[in-house]
Amino acid sequence: MRVSTQQIFSRGLQQIQDVTQQQQKTQLQLSTGKKVLTPADDPVASTRILELNQELVLNQQYQRNIELADGRLKLQDSSLAGVNDVVQRIRELAVTSGNGALSAADLGSIADEVEERLGQLAGLLNSQDAGGEYLFAGYQGNTKPFTENVSGAFEYQGDEGKRLVRIDASVTIATTENGKQIFQDVASERNTFYTVASSSNQASPPAQISAGQVTDQEVYDAFYPEDLVVTFNTPNDFSVSEKSTGRVVLSNSAYQSNSPISINGVQFNITGDPVAGDSFEVNSSAKQGVLTTVEKFVYALRNFTASPEGRDIFNDGIADAIANLDNAETSILAARGQIGARLNTIETTSEQLKDVEVLTQEFLTGLESVDYAEAVSLLSMQTFTLEAAYSSYAQITSLSLFDRL
Repeated sequence: MRVSTQQIFSRGLQQIQDVTQQQQKTQLQLSTGKKVLTPADDPVASTRILELNQELVLNQQYQRNIELADGRLKLQDSSLAGVNDVVQRIRELAVTSGNGALSAADLGSIADEVEERLGQLAGLLNSQDAGGEYLFAGYQGNTKPFTENVSGAFEYQGDEGKRLVRIDASVTIATTENGKQIFQDVASERNTFYTVASSSNQASPPAQISAGQVTDQEVYDAFYPEDLVVTFNTPNDFSVSEKSTGRVVLSNSAYQSNSPISINGVQFNITGDPVAGDSFEVNSSAKQGVLTTVEKFVYALRNFTASPEGRDIFNDGIADAIANLDNAETSILAARGQIGARLNTIETTSEQLKDVEVLTQEFLTGLESVDYAEAVSLLSMQTFTLEAAYSSYAQITSLSLFDRL
């Protein structure tokens, strides 16, 4: 076979280029610390490296979710601890007010502190996180959960949702509690009621209805669970009817602002100047929110009368307040227990994720990291080979027939 001078030159040059390319690849592996630079280097390892990198990114996202959930749950637990402290203080005041030696003036002083504690309690129930979202509003993080209605009573404005966060591939955890479940849906010790002014009332400023109290439990139990509607016929008189049937229970009763209205075992006050057509509801309930319990306690303190009958009504009101505060405290402690269980889950999951991250990183390093000793030896051999190729190429290209003539 004939070998032309051009073939000799081309083959020599190609060999030099091949060795140079190999040397450059080895140098790049040493500089980057990675032996798999492109999928062509090792298709199987390259695929596995991509999968492991995706697993690490997902793992890191789970850990960020854990940090968010941990901070939010701890903030809720701290707020609930504060709520519990306030509830305990109000309970202490309720026990103290049961002292028969206290006068109406003494009870008024206690009512002053309870009202201050009520404001403090409402503030804690409306706690916000660092981002300004309310902790106990369910999904409605931008909605203030407990607000005062036209009568000054607190109403829940959030929803019953719980925000969920995924902290592992198979673990989802609630990072919020809704205030309705913890603070509103508290079982009442006995059948009770709550009052509300109609949103369509026309008086300006609006007339208000108090929280009220049960004055005769047996009578009210016999009427329960019927509701009452107070409707003003004129600014000076009102009628009371059953909500479900419309049957009139009391008709054309004279109205005097802030004068107690007693009917079917319950008592409440309406204050202000209602106009004809204004209405108020007295709704039965087997549950009583913690704020409503405190409002009724204040009402009992403010409306104490020193008569034997008044003392009996007051004592019953105090007993109900203590029992319902205990129920509220039980609900709060149950919520804190759930939060504690979630924090334990978060801690365990966080440790597992960190262990998985370490193992995944080690496996990834074994797949893609270069063996420096091997790479340096290979580079030395490639450098030697390249020098030999240069030398042989120079000698071969210097040969010519004219040198032999």
